[in-house]
Amino acid sequence: MTSVAWLVDIGYVVRASEDKFELDYVNAERFLEEKLGPTQTFLFNGFDPAYGIPDGLQAFYHAMRRYGMQVRLHPMQSGPPGVNRQRRVDVDFGAHLVWQASLAQIQTLVLTTGDQDFIPAVELTRAKFDKRVILFTYDAEVHNDLITSVNNWWLFEDQEAVLSR
Repeated sequence: MTSVAWLVDIGYVVRASEDKFELDYVNAERFLEEKLGPTQTFLFNGFDPAYGIPDGLQAFYHAMRRYGMQVRLHPMQSGPPGVNRQRRVDVDFGAHLVWQASLAQIQTLVLTTGDQDFIPAVELTRAKFDKRVILFTYDAEVHNDLITSVNNWWLFEDQEAVLSR
């Protein structure tokens, strides 16, 4: 029975990993399972509907699904080349955070994001559902108020040997 939900903002991972090691999602899920128990992983990302999803990224998503992870993709708002806006990803992430917190079997929620917009959902999760919330990120692009809103902050860099590809 799953006792941990790991919610991952892939856009955050891509941005924050610049000049750092590349995260191995499968190894990271295994690490969480060893530390916390059975884990269900949710991966959130956007895509540009004008260009579709590149083959390499499709292969990545397919592989993650084969490992039992849920992949949640949302179309971005297209703009001029290089200027696309992510839509619905953060709302879906926040909705899943509260939904998973509402489940009796989920005791811990692990978040990989740096966005302060999730603070209300984290506070609701802790106050109304009495769940443990762990921030599991790089030591980059994480809003300080988000750090102070969770129970624990675990850094990828502290486990680089285990988590890197």
